Amino acid sequence: MRIFSFYIHDSRYSVPTLQIVDAQDEDRAREIAQARLDESMAHLAIEVREDDNRLFEVTRD
Repeated sequence: MRIFSFYIHDSRYSVPTLQIVDAQDEDRAREIAQARLDESMAHLAIEVREDDNRLFEVTRD
């Protein structure tokens, strides 16, 4: 398992919410991030990082 950091940008808060997620690989991390984005219309985007590297971002487009 790999450890990913999700920074959830939410319209209700001025700073992103951090969630730590275990996932098999980047594809699974992307699926989980998309599911978290879909959980609330207040979630605007989720930045996904591993260690200090920004991997990708899912947004509400």
